[in-house]
Amino acid sequence: KSALTRVWLAAHWDKKLTKAHVYETNIAESIGEIISPKQKLALRTTGHLLLGVVRIYSRKAKYLLTDCSEAFVKIKMAFRPGIVDMPEENREAPMHAVTLPEVFHDFDSTLMDFGGLDLAAQFGHNQGRLEDITM
Repeated sequence: KSALTRVWLAAHWDKKLTKAHVYETNIAESIGEIISPKQKLALRTTGHLLLGVVRIYSRKAKYLLTDCSEAFVKIKMAFRPGIVDMPEENREAPMHAVTLPEVFHDFDSTLMDFGGLDLAAQFGHNQGRLEDITM
């Protein structure tokens, strides 16, 4: 049993291929075996195997689309407006749950002394000269 077994099944008996077979098939590994086989393959056989890879890839894409569509519908249903499954008394939050307490800390403390700091030199350090600025 090689990686090409399922690919051959997909090419010839597409209906026999189960969802588990599709998910277990590694497309990159299958393509690698087709490109550099252990034994020489006829061009016709290579064509059949490539058809099987395309069918498996198509089924994987279809399954992904189905899963995404289902997830989208479930998310849309969960967040639809107007439908709330909460009891009537819990639909409005109490005041203390959404309001911060009005406690102010230490606004009367002294600020740091900026007297020894040359602000013009500090802020001018990252500025360009007026001659260098062009528009």
